[in-house]
Amino acid sequence: MRSFIKMPLTAIAIVALSACAASEAPAAEPDVDSADTETADTVTDASKPAVDHTKGGQSQRVTIAGFECGDNCYLDYSPFAQPDSEAGDMMSALCSVDLCSDWFSDQAMPPEFIGRTATIVVKLGKQYDNEGNVMSDDFPEIVSLVVEGE
Repeated sequence: MRSFIKMPLTAIAIVALSACAASEAPAAEPDVDSADTETADTVTDASKPAVDHTKGGQSQRVTIAGFECGDNCYLDYSPFAQPDSEAGDMMSALCSVDLCSDWFSDQAMPPEFIGRTATIVVKLGKQYDNEGNVMSDDFPEIVSLVVEGE
């Protein structure tokens, strides 16, 4: 009879202990400065676009939207619809091809180029400040520009 009483008491004790263990709150994460825990996936640089302009160095069809110069010259363009962008997304990239060099000398692009279709190849290039120092060595740069009808 004694073992008959021990069995239910043992079962009750096991159930009670399991319930206690399940109700305990998980240990809190250590309190660390968030700046120390940022990863490459969470850190963003506002000077660099979130979208990969380079498309792996493949040619892409675009509509020319503008051109502006300062320390560097940038061609503004809108890609035709592609899997990872919508038609009409405005993008900008350094422009180092001969045609852009002519525009750099004039500090302007002839207005008849706005709205024209072109094929470009974008890779990563160096962006300089006005003293010739490299500000970024992985900025989108147009390395080939073929304007349709030229």
